[in-house]
Amino acid sequence: MEQTFDLRVWSELTFPFDLQVVWYLPLFLGFAVLAGLFPFHNWSPDGHVAAPTAVSMIHAGVLMKLGAYASMRVGIQILPEGTVYWMPFIIILTAINVIYGSLIAMRQRDMKYLIGYSSVSHMGLVSMGFAAMNINGFTGAGIQMVSHGVMTALFFSVVGMIYDRAHTRSMDELSGMAKALPWTVVAFIIGGLVSMGMPGLSGFIAEFPIFLGVWDGGDLVLTNTAFGLNPAAYYPIIAIISVFGIIITAAYILRTINTVFFGEYDEHKWHDMRPLLAIDKVVLVSFVAILIVIGLFPSVIAPIVQSGMAPVVERLQNAQSTMTVLDTVQSVAANLFAWLGGA
Repeated sequence: MEQTFDLRVWSELTFPFDLQVVWYLPLFLGFAVLAGLFPFHNWSPDGHVAAPTAVSMIHAGVLMKLGAYASMRVGIQILPEGTVYWMPFIIILTAINVIYGSLIAMRQRDMKYLIGYSSVSHMGLVSMGFAAMNINGFTGAGIQMVSHGVMTALFFSVVGMIYDRAHTRSMDELSGMAKALPWTVVAFIIGGLVSMGMPGLSGFIAEFPIFLGVWDGGDLVLTNTAFGLNPAAYYPIIAIISVFGIIITAAYILRTINTVFFGEYDEHKWHDMRPLLAIDKVVLVSFVAILIVIGLFPSVIAPIVQSGMAPVVERLQNAQSTMTVLDTVQSVAANLFAWLGGA
């Protein structure tokens, strides 16, 4: 066969199970670094802080999504049996991502670091959707990539507009920004509601299918998995634990809004605060509109995501069936040999 890097050709090949098991984990973790998956996430918040506002928006909105997309396109689609073998272990890392990222965000006083660690938490939800190995999880993960990309771009644009005028991102120094920059507080509140998964906004449309998919993952009957993990025993527990990440998210978002926007405004300190330009308002309104439209009219995006994810999920389900049949044959053979040996 002609040598090629064409992924369409690769996806039609069937690689041996042992090869898939050996190569899937390093392949997935390589892309997981780009997606900010625990414990390879530390570079991401630092990158957000060091970059200008526009680059931070691209970093969170595009770059981290490339890692998640590539892990699906290259890892899951080409090595489906390796995926089924390792995902019951990887979902544990994604749950750590969600909770740990939220807790670290809670401790931040720099607004960019706060958003950076919030992104780590939300990208954990994307990987968790893949780990559910069903259409609900994959659909939620796809919508979450879009929702989080727009939401984070909105957050960074608000922080950038404040920083350009106040020359600081520290929540210890900022206070009462709602009085000077009212457009920013409305935008940040809406972004915060999206981050919390509030119904009627895109965050809910993305996160609910993910949690539902993980809960349904408890119906998986798999025996040939990494470390002998049984999804039926703990997938629903993972779903419940991860919901606490939303509660923590609500805590740090509400604290930030209260501290930065609704604290006491120092007229003397901020006497030269410039109002937002018309282009700034257009940017904020554009991002907010996308988040609201997806939340109120999920049919705009959900069928597109589902149609793209369905072939990948089908490959995973076929791999699960193949592995189940193989396990059954091996079990019958082992019992037969044991019986013959005893006879």
